Amino acid sequence: MRPIHLHVQGFMPFRQSQQVDFSGLDLFAIVGPTGSGKSALLDAMTFALYGSTPRLGSTGMDALISQSEQGCSVSLEFEVRGERYKVARSRGRKASQNQVTLEQWNPEGPGRWVTSGSNKAGETNTRIAQAVGLEYAAFTRAVLLPQGEFSAFLKGKNTDRQKLLGDLMNLQEISEMAAHARERSKSLGDSLKGIHKRLDGEYADISPEQLDLWAREYEANERRNEELGERRNELNIALQRLRELSQLTEGRRRAAEALSAHDARMGAVRQGAEQAQAARRVAGVLPLIDAQERSAAAVQKAAGNLGLQERTHAQALDQLASAAGALEAAAREYEQLPAYEAQAEALKEAEALAARLKRAGGRPDSTHAQPLPWDEEAHAQAQKAAEQQKKNALERSQLELQRSVLARQQVEHATEQALQARELAELERFKQEGIETRRRRDDTDAQVRQMQERAGVQGFRHLLHVGEPCPLCEQVVATLPAEHASELDAQRDALSRFDATLDVLRERCNELIVNTRARARNLTGRAEKFREDEEFLSAREADLRASEAGIVGDPADTVARYLAGLALRVRRGGKDPASELRRTQDTIRRIRQTVEQARSAQASAQAAAAVAQSNLANARTQWQEREHEQEQARAALEAGLGALGITPAQARAAALPEPDISRLETAARQHEERRAALAADLADLTRKLGTQIFDPQQLSATDRELSSLDAELKNNQERGGQLREMRRAGQERLERKAALEAEAGQLASQLDTWKTLSSSLGVSEFQQYLLQEVESRLLSGAGQLLQEISDGRYRLGLENGDYVVQDLWNAGDTRAVRTLSGGETFLASLALAIALSDYLAGNQVLGALFLDEGFGTLDPQALEAVAGALENLRTGGRMVGVITHIESLSERLPSHLLVSKSAAGSSVQRLEG
Repeated sequence: MRPIHLHVQGFMPFRQSQQVDFSGLDLFAIVGPTGSGKSALLDAMTFALYGSTPRLGSTGMDALISQSEQGCSVSLEFEVRGERYKVARSRGRKASQNQVTLEQWNPEGPGRWVTSGSNKAGETNTRIAQAVGLEYAAFTRAVLLPQGEFSAFLKGKNTDRQKLLGDLMNLQEISEMAAHARERSKSLGDSLKGIHKRLDGEYADISPEQLDLWAREYEANERRNEELGERRNELNIALQRLRELSQLTEGRRRAAEALSAHDARMGAVRQGAEQAQAARRVAGVLPLIDAQERSAAAVQKAAGNLGLQERTHAQALDQLASAAGALEAAAREYEQLPAYEAQAEALKEAEALAARLKRAGGRPDSTHAQPLPWDEEAHAQAQKAAEQQKKNALERSQLELQRSVLARQQVEHATEQALQARELAELERFKQEGIETRRRRDDTDAQVRQMQERAGVQGFRHLLHVGEPCPLCEQVVATLPAEHASELDAQRDALSRFDATLDVLRERCNELIVNTRARARNLTGRAEKFREDEEFLSAREADLRASEAGIVGDPADTVARYLAGLALRVRRGGKDPASELRRTQDTIRRIRQTVEQARSAQASAQAAAAVAQSNLANARTQWQEREHEQEQARAALEAGLGALGITPAQARAAALPEPDISRLETAARQHEERRAALAADLADLTRKLGTQIFDPQQLSATDRELSSLDAELKNNQERGGQLREMRRAGQERLERKAALEAEAGQLASQLDTWKTLSSSLGVSEFQQYLLQEVESRLLSGAGQLLQEISDGRYRLGLENGDYVVQDLWNAGDTRAVRTLSGGETFLASLALAIALSDYLAGNQVLGALFLDEGFGTLDPQALEAVAGALENLRTGGRMVGVITHIESLSERLPSHLLVSKSAAGSSVQRLEG
């Protein structure tokens, strides 16, 4: 993974938007004052790729958001195996504001970014890890080198070294595997105990012998069932014969009783037949009675309708007379219509003048001491001149304001130029002072080394510590030699003061460089802009003066005089000509509507009177016809009743509905038919019974014997079903028992395997073997790398569990790593760290490494060796970023990322050379 471009905003110290361009960088330094955010750049890249940082992990991520900001966002463009990707991740104070996207560059056509992954954060994170080729733990160990841990790793004890190596390599997974094996063994043991418990409990009573016993009992039960079945058939035949004889005897008794009961209802049936016959005789005169009654009702209804029509006709004549009077009154009002129309035309003219006055901006009450007669064109010209006069006044105020702004900007520009000159002079002075201080510091450092050589062992007293080995003889220091005050201490103090002064000068120079470069970009081109602004304002001044000269007199007063003259004409048409016009027009419409309504009402009254006259004639005709029909119905009824010799009331009393007559006649006929059928049934049953005599006791005895036999047969059948189910269930249990025994054998075999694995993984020798194998590979890779970056002098080795270094320039002589100087120790630690980085990366080719800290305690000679080693690393095709405070080391590196801090937040600037 090789970063190309990084963008951060609201992230830790970077509150404002910052762009970091890594393109073309091979070996570079990340420099800046303490707390400016150098390490935060590495946190930003890790957060963009994995949503976590080594310092915060995956919790407490709100600390990544800059203070007083609501969220942070990081975008990282990187390259892996020739493919370009861009990941963007944002985080807010609320979980709903967290987002992550992954895009891949499409080289086809014009080129564009194509979304890779999905809209689900989990799937996108997985796709990012696949694109990078490293999981989070491997990335933080292989790309962000844990440099600070390797000095202790290199010089520590064997047990401490193996513990640290195990942590870096995640070999604690072996212990987790052993724990898993123990848990698996326990689970298998519990399962095996459960199976044996079931075999001893649930399946202890089942065996092939028990199945044979149940089979023999089932065959004996089936033979007994056959015997009982034969006897049951014999009893069923006898019981059927006795039941048939019982049914014949009972049937003959019921038939005799039914015939007697039927004969007892004979009188009522005959009375109903006589009533039906009487109803049939009067059925012919009933329609004549109904017709006479209907004709009388029709006569009464026609008489009522005739009276109604007579009243309606009288009302229609009254309404016709009223409509004629209304039409006459409307005609008299219609004669006044021409006067109202003339008045409306006069009011329309006054309304037009009022509308023209309103459009011109005047009011009916507008007045002036010297009004002018209305002139449309002259008013428009005066109005235009008045508006131009207002625009000129506004333009004059804006012009004065812009001139004052320009003057203030010119003063500020002059102040900025003076400040730029002062800071450039100050920067040059600080540079010269830094050069002089550097020269004096180097001279003092040379004097310190000369004094140390002259002082001998006393010059290295500050390197001795009670209880620790001497760096020269490797013997444990028991007591420190007496300290003698000398000029060497004063020179060392002076050297420290020079270093402090250089740090202050360096930080101030960096600050002045950033300030002057940023200010130079702002000052460039401002003078030309000021000249253009002056010319523009002068041109506007000339145009304004020409416009002001073209206006004569007071055009606003002229406009007011014209409006006053027009308002005077409007007032002559009344206070409100528009309202008066609407009232006159309403009166004209009302008169016309009244005439039309009166004419329509008269026509409607005439039509209603004609209809009432026609309806009256028809009602009188219908009344006469109904009178004639009533006389005819009365005559026909008297003739019918006379033939029967009865009155209408007697006819009504004897009458029955046709369904009742039919029902009574049908009942008499069915009664006769039913009696014949009952007599026939009684004769048939007597013939079938003959001389046979039914014995109820014999039927009961046979029925009891059959019930007893059925009960025994049912019990035998239930027992047979039980035996059959016991055999089936027993066979299944026997099969399950065999399966459990086989499963127990398999579990026992697996349990032996997992116990063996648990025992093997649990011993410390296995993990030590793995650690030794990893350590051997690390030493091989680190030894080759150390030989390359130390100009072929040193290689790493292992003797008796301790690290040693081979001095190839001294015939391969070996010595303990504790005897290495500070620079040599750093080179060996760096080689181990990079070897571990390659080991953790596996088959991935790492395109970038970032080293954070580890340089502050090195002397100039060691820093020289470190700088040379870093330059050699660049030849391997890696991007190497070094976070350092050491100026002599950063000056050796070709490129820099300068991180500055201020009250507005940190910023990043790329510097070349």
